[in-house]
Amino acid sequence: MKIKNITLIVILITSLTVGPFLSVSAETNPLTPPTSTLDDTVLTVVTRHDTTIQAAFKTAFLATPRAVELGITDMVFLQATTDEGWKKLLEDPAKGVDLAWGGGPSLFNTMNNWGLLKAIDNTTLNDYINTNVPDEIAEASMKLNNTSGELIWIANAISSFGFTVNHDFLDQYGLPVPYTWEELASPAYYINPSVKAISLGDPPLTTSNTRIYQIILQAFGWEVGWSLMTRMGGNSGIYPGSVDTRAAVVSGEVGIAMTIDFYGVIAARENPSCEYIIPDGQSIVNGDPIALGINVDAQEGAEAFLEYLFSAEGQSVWLTEGLDRLPVVVEAFATPFGLIKPALYTLYNLTLANEGIDFNETEATDLLDVTIYYFHNTIASPHSLLRQTWGEMVTQLRNGDINESYFSELVEDLGAVNMTYEDAFTINEEFISDPLDAAKYESQWRNFAGIKYNAIYQALVPSENPLPTLPVIISIAFLAAVPIICKKRKN
Repeated sequence: MKIKNITLIVILITSLTVGPFLSVSAETNPLTPPTSTLDDTVLTVVTRHDTTIQAAFKTAFLATPRAVELGITDMVFLQATTDEGWKKLLEDPAKGVDLAWGGGPSLFNTMNNWGLLKAIDNTTLNDYINTNVPDEIAEASMKLNNTSGELIWIANAISSFGFTVNHDFLDQYGLPVPYTWEELASPAYYINPSVKAISLGDPPLTTSNTRIYQIILQAFGWEVGWSLMTRMGGNSGIYPGSVDTRAAVVSGEVGIAMTIDFYGVIAARENPSCEYIIPDGQSIVNGDPIALGINVDAQEGAEAFLEYLFSAEGQSVWLTEGLDRLPVVVEAFATPFGLIKPALYTLYNLTLANEGIDFNETEATDLLDVTIYYFHNTIASPHSLLRQTWGEMVTQLRNGDINESYFSELVEDLGAVNMTYEDAFTINEEFISDPLDAAKYESQWRNFAGIKYNAIYQALVPSENPLPTLPVIISIAFLAAVPIICKKRKN
């Protein structure tokens, strides 16, 4: 157990900094040390949840009688944005991470595959969670069990994935309101070199946008899915995370943003011209997991947090304005707080009623690293060149310099993938098992994308921006690009 001696000076400093909590009584104030124990238990949590979520649940849980009884006086949150970052924190006994929380099933499946999550061996807690949380919601798994039936991770909130539109922006540029993913790849959403219609998150930095890309790949298939996302990239700006991606549509910098549902709700509250849209039949319900860390230090305290989190009261915290998440326990809407959140209850029912795709979570996990880093190296990293090339294609089509047939051929070339769906599974295994292989593949993907986009641009504007000097050894990527270079312009 982590022990922290509370001295008078710490109490005095705390009393001067609690700010919004000054109105809370000493009996329930989570920042007031309990008098029933000399030792203070601190829970350590690795998370991808933002500070707003952290603060809301920390404040609510520490005020519960159970937390006071166990002497739990603080929750410390450690943030890591990458799988490797989570791995380093969870595998380090000195960190003593008690709970892993937030980030999506693929992340938690990866952590479990690496042996970094601890199954819940408390039978009473297992039974309590299983009673409160269904195995599936809208055909999406809400739990992962080990071979003994013990819970490894459990979803504690649900989400859908779609995009948020800014109607003022769309009206300003005469753009239609989209309702499907493939519409976002249309030339109609290319505005000009300086104005982007869409914001996309760079997948190494956002699990929610990564999930959107996984949905697109499974909805349309490997080759078509990558072609769609490449053209979406041509219509878009690339942003370093889901918060920045959402902020761009709220501010009117773009007209469409990839968002998880609660970011859409927040966006609409911040800017009434914004609206969250679930693509017609092209989304999924996703569970947001929590689990014990393999090096859990304060297990009794961690289990107490899990018990609270899956109660109707704990679930209702998700309904707090600014969080706007959908609980996994529907009884949260029957609490006094839940009864005053009819808009979220409407979204909850709309989410469950949406007929989404048949999503394969195992496939998503087995292709996770390839999905993240192929996107990063072929769409995000060479984004300026992609935008230039796609912009030239669209401009010449609009001007009548090329016809629809030739444009379609270039679209096929632009979205070409340098690995098959079958090979991607093997490459993913090599990518995660050997850093040298990972670096090799990332280099190959960057080279492939650069040569491909340059070749298309040269086919359209042969007198400008010549191809860079190629290495002595001609790459596979270059050989794949040769047919593009050799094509004649078609008017």
